[in-house]
Amino acid sequence: MDGRLPRACASLRVAPTDLLDAMCALSGRPSPPSGSHPVRRVYDQVLHTVASLPLGVLQPGDVSAATEVRAGLLNADVPPPSDATTLCIQQTVDDLGPADLWALARGTAMTRDDLTWGAAAIVVQGRLEHPDPLDDLAAQTLADEIAERTPCQWGRPHADAVRAALYRNLADLADVLLEVSESTPTPLDWTVDDEGRHASAVIGGVVHGVLVQRAGNAPSAVQPVWHHPSPLAVPTAWQWRIVSGAAGRASHGRGPFPSALAARHAAECAITALAAGRCSL
Repeated sequence: MDGRLPRACASLRVAPTDLLDAMCALSGRPSPPSGSHPVRRVYDQVLHTVASLPLGVLQPGDVSAATEVRAGLLNADVPPPSDATTLCIQQTVDDLGPADLWALARGTAMTRDDLTWGAAAIVVQGRLEHPDPLDDLAAQTLADEIAERTPCQWGRPHADAVRAALYRNLADLADVLLEVSESTPTPLDWTVDDEGRHASAVIGGVVHGVLVQRAGNAPSAVQPVWHHPSPLAVPTAWQWRIVSGAAGRASHGRGPFPSALAARHAAECAITALAAGRCSL
């Protein structure tokens, strides 16, 4: 149980064959089709790259930060393992042409937010210290062109922007595995009704009620740019709330999360933190 993949399975209480789908749910992405689908192959490569990292060497967010540093959007020192992981992720898509890039972007349910981030990385091109006031407008224009044109009409900047956005998406997936494989959620017994998912935990003799519920539709910026056949490609925001005591004297909540699984996992981690005295309501 020392490896990242077994620890992640235990943390989420899923079978190894279901781990990739769980990672997609946690990161707010639809699961790719089963079998040898290109998206599933790329996701598997990313997860196994992260799985090779020893426990404790990186924090969640380190791979995404390294991706921003490489894109010239962040000026910061990042741990060498995170930069090496980012390089491995980039190599999975570096040789793809426009048609394959588009297929991968569509299959990962790339959002407008993703595309705009990738466009910004291309517009800035390492000019972090000397930004141009028109950079945001240029990035929006480039993102619009990518969404409106077919891949055969893309120029080099369009393809590079999609490639950069894919780097970011895959880095997010890597960071999700980092977080889950090193988290210590408290397993709760959940029940489901029209209000949401309910559970309870006793901490210090006090009953804490836990609720995971929908928090509305996700913003349009996180809707897929291109049609995706999965209904999960239209994301819903979720949140959790913990109430202590019979009268609900104290409560705390957090959200939005991209899926019910993500909110449930976060709530169980919050219960662990409460029991350990690392936080309070």
